[in-house]
Amino acid sequence: LGPLGGRALQQKQSFLEGKLEKPIANKLLTIVDDPHVVKGFASRLYDGDGIAAKKFPVIENGVLKSYYIDVYYGRKLGVAPTTGGSSNLLFTLGKKNEAELMKDVQNGILVTGFLCGNSNSTTGDYSFGIQGFRVERGERTTPISEMNISGNIGELFQKLSAVGNDPYPYASVKTPTLVFDGVQFAGG
Repeated sequence: LGPLGGRALQQKQSFLEGKLEKPIANKLLTIVDDPHVVKGFASRLYDGDGIAAKKFPVIENGVLKSYYIDVYYGRKLGVAPTTGGSSNLLFTLGKKNEAELMKDVQNGILVTGFLCGNSNSTTGDYSFGIQGFRVERGERTTPISEMNISGNIGELFQKLSAVGNDPYPYASVKTPTLVFDGVQFAGG
């Protein structure tokens, strides 16, 4: 979310600068910021600047729809503020859960956790250690750890090929299972 923030945009440290209303991901990706989710982990009526909270699309069908601009950076950028930070992020869900999506994978890796790494908000480049399981012919096989995934976030989200119907319920970012094609892993 860092590259969507007013500070990153004003400091020219966002690979998403100038991408408003442009495609940045596969059309399968829609993310809405909804501060009014009942008992949501990040629900609120107002943000830190006193701006009334409202539901709005962040990414819609792969197109960037909004930045997170607080009052301070709104003045510096000469734009109206939206809100200083995210609330509950909700993905538009697909039709299958993790197990059903895995059945379609002949050879892949199910990432269950990130060990360490870094991401450059200016370029979108990332490199993370991961843990998870090998997936062969639709089944989980051997556990893996200390593998590395690296690339560019903009390119990664263009490779999105499926979105699950199983959002993680215990966080403000309700991320479902996401399937990507052609992602390179190293190590193991």
